[in-house]
Amino acid sequence: MNDDQLLRYSRHILLDEIGIEAQERILASRMLVVGAGGLGSPVLLYLTAAGVGTIGVCDSDRVEVSNLQRQLLHSEADVGRAKPESAVRRLSALNSDVRFEQHPHVTREWLEAHGRDWDLVVECADTFGAKYMVADWCAEAGVPLVWGTVVAMAYQVSVFWSRPPAPVPPTSLRSLHPVEPAPGTTPASPEAGVLGPVVGQAGTTMATEALKVVAGFGEPLLGRVLVVDAAKQRADVLTFAPWG
Repeated sequence: MNDDQLLRYSRHILLDEIGIEAQERILASRMLVVGAGGLGSPVLLYLTAAGVGTIGVCDSDRVEVSNLQRQLLHSEADVGRAKPESAVRRLSALNSDVRFEQHPHVTREWLEAHGRDWDLVVECADTFGAKYMVADWCAEAGVPLVWGTVVAMAYQVSVFWSRPPAPVPPTSLRSLHPVEPAPGTTPASPEAGVLGPVVGQAGTTMATEALKVVAGFGEPLLGRVLVVDAAKQRADVLTFAPWG
């Protein structure tokens, strides 16, 4: 790190769990963030501030007025703009050292061609179809996945990795939720609503887990899921069976 980076990341470096070596791993890392909306906004902001070397921003949507209540990456001036473009404009102003790549909707074919270019995937999509598609590919490819979901005032966050370092057991989304819910059988935020700050809580937790995995500190939520009811400010960490 140069002198400017030593100053910029000094509060990380002062932490016993991080120091210079873990911060250098963050600076060298490549993370793919699927979704630049409610969850993706805090994830992208904190990963950028932390100095992740290269961040891929994937989203096919455009900014809408109804997004602004919780998607803090975007402003009124961005309404109608593609979310990756809006996100990178904001994030580049936050940390010019970070390299950004903009991608549209992620497909299975795109992941087959480009997914292994990334050290870790952070899944912030808003449909079960996208969540399971990304999670299934990561499980097959052995790429670690940070996953989260939020509706109303409740959220879940976990980390899945089908090829973790020993002796950590392999896990996948299907270890926790084996079957993708059928359409209409579970509540979704367009119908049930969502409290903006709760999305922020979930996203910042996901960013923390991503940094823990790539930098090698702390205890990531591997084989465990954080379940939070923000209305009651109650949090539980539950364990689940390994994958395979």
